[in-house]
Amino acid sequence: MAVSKRYNQIFSRLGIFIAILMATVLVAGCSARFVPQGDEDVSAASSSVSSSGRPINGATQSSSGGAVTIDAEWKGDRDGSLVFSIAMNTHSVELDQYDLGKLAILRDNEGREYSAASWDSARGGHHRQGTLTFPYPESLSQGTAEYLEMIIRDVAGVKEMVLKWEL
Repeated sequence: MAVSKRYNQIFSRLGIFIAILMATVLVAGCSARFVPQGDEDVSAASSSVSSSGRPINGATQSSSGGAVTIDAEWKGDRDGSLVFSIAMNTHSVELDQYDLGKLAILRDNEGREYSAASWDSARGGHHRQGTLTFPYPESLSQGTAEYLEMIIRDVAGVKEMVLKWEL
């Protein structure tokens, strides 16, 4: 009888330990921010961008709102397009419903706006990554760009999320 009681205590404690371990793994997995690695070597070909081929305030810009964080990394020129690597992260919003190809624009300091040319992204639920491309802005080609802003509209109830690169 005492042996049976002892086994029940051991299994009870083991069950509690396993439940705590599973909860810890689940929380850690959902709290880890997914940031895409730079798998493409794309360089900017414009003289208005710093000599390193990157904007002067950093290649990656972030914006948060409505429980969603968007990180956009300037990848540069590829085949006449300006390319960005995008990571969207949240704990509570289903991100697969947002098509950044329709929701994102690029605006330069001269007020010109460029609609996204493409949004290439796999489904990801709460952690989504992809590549967003725009036509190469005239102000970059002409060397007159002072900054570029990426405006992403209507994500998670936020009217506009703005990411800005100083050139």
